[in-house]
Amino acid sequence: MTTVRVRISGDSMWPTYPDGTEFDLLSGDSIQPAVGDVVLASHPFHSNLQIVKRIQSIDDGLVFLVGDNPDPTASEDSHNFGSVSLDAIQGVCVPREEHDD
Repeated sequence: MTTVRVRISGDSMWPTYPDGTEFDLLSGDSIQPAVGDVVLASHPFHSNLQIVKRIQSIDDGLVFLVGDNPDPTASEDSHNFGSVSLDAIQGVCVPREEHDD
């Protein structure tokens, strides 16, 4: 398992995770993303952009990703670009304060 530091930039995950929140990204074959997990994913239209979103649903290998912000204009997510392939998920984000270093 590989651990990488991820930092949120923007307000799409507010109020749960405000701008600047840091996560450890857990990735590898043993990590299985599940509904409710916060994940790092490749943006489906911008290959150089990675996004932090919550998994709302998984159906037949397609993942519906959403931001936590209640303002629908504050998050570019699956409401805008549709479901993404499970292969677009790079790992599960664990807030730094939820585990030991």
